Amino acid sequence: MFRMRNELQGSGEKQTMEAVNGLKIVSVEAIPITLPFREPVSDSWGTYYASNHGIVVVRSEDGEYGAGEIALAWFGGAHALCKEVNEQWAPRLTGLEVGDITGSCAIMDGFCEFSKRHLLAKAGVEMALWDLWGKQTGVPLHRLLGGKLRDKLPLTGGISMGTVESTVEVATRKVAEGYKELKLKVGLDERKDLETLRRIRQAIPDSVPIRVDVNMAWKTAKQAKRLIDEMQHYGVRIVEQPLHSDCLTELAWLRQHTQALILIDEGVWDVADAKRNLEAGASDMLHVYISEAGGIREARRIFELAELYRQECTIGSMPEGRIGAAASAHVAAAMPNLSKHASDIRGFTGYAEDVAAEELPIVDGELLVPDRPGLGITIDWDRLEKLRAK
Repeated sequence: MFRMRNELQGSGEKQTMEAVNGLKIVSVEAIPITLPFREPVSDSWGTYYASNHGIVVVRSEDGEYGAGEIALAWFGGAHALCKEVNEQWAPRLTGLEVGDITGSCAIMDGFCEFSKRHLLAKAGVEMALWDLWGKQTGVPLHRLLGGKLRDKLPLTGGISMGTVESTVEVATRKVAEGYKELKLKVGLDERKDLETLRRIRQAIPDSVPIRVDVNMAWKTAKQAKRLIDEMQHYGVRIVEQPLHSDCLTELAWLRQHTQALILIDEGVWDVADAKRNLEAGASDMLHVYISEAGGIREARRIFELAELYRQECTIGSMPEGRIGAAASAHVAAAMPNLSKHASDIRGFTGYAEDVAAEELPIVDGELLVPDRPGLGITIDWDRLEKLRAK
């Protein structure tokens, strides 16, 4: 910290670490918004035309703000979580020091004891606290996390469920855009899934691997093994959450009896979930979500725990807009055991509008890591008002 202070002073940044540590939080507000999708998104649970989110704004006494995002694909209650943050969380956090992430998280953990859905609210608030701290010190989040190990992050080319023809068309377009690995949603219709994979394989180069995301739709290990064995003929190398998250013994068996890598997604929310899967030998890799983990600090703990088991991790998307995606990018950039296999920090590309003023560039299928202070994202207040839930 002392070396960081000298660096900040030497670079002419506006605040020393000591000055920032003295600043207090004066307000915490969660603003409900709705982000419309460019095109409807489908998976084994349904079809979606828009997504509910919350934008968290934390202000310090000098007028600076930090931005965070509450995003969730399940429970459907992002707007309700905003109400809870404003009425119950904000009064408890106001008055704390800007850089006291540990103290703030200790308070918020009390709200998360009985419901995992509150981890999503915690993630949004904590994200804003990190952003504020980074902006105050003039330091990008990845430096606060220990330093940037990579400047760009390979992403999956995501393919939503559709007709065989439309799915093949999207797959070929994603490859043309530069994505080096495709991710296909499966699980509702075995015959259609296999035919779609066969057609995609014919349409794209053999060098492009395919990942399938089952979202727990397969019912038994026997069914999963049969389908995985068939799908491998079409270049499927990674299978994401093939069975229910509680089927740890079956997942461990499947891992030992198939050649594909088993990536655990729905089975890993927080550190306790990660520990269960790692101890059971149920995973080859963990798919870490900033939102599900309860924030940046807890996501880093999952990475560190997986490293003890010599496992790599990828990062998933809830899917967040640009604010949440930027947080994920900073975490990914700083984690030593981020897999070379692609991550999913691309949910923001599916929205027709966003509240962020800055773009997050994707070049040849790779996300460029922001290098501005904090998350590297600022709010377009006019867009925020336009997208605010009425």
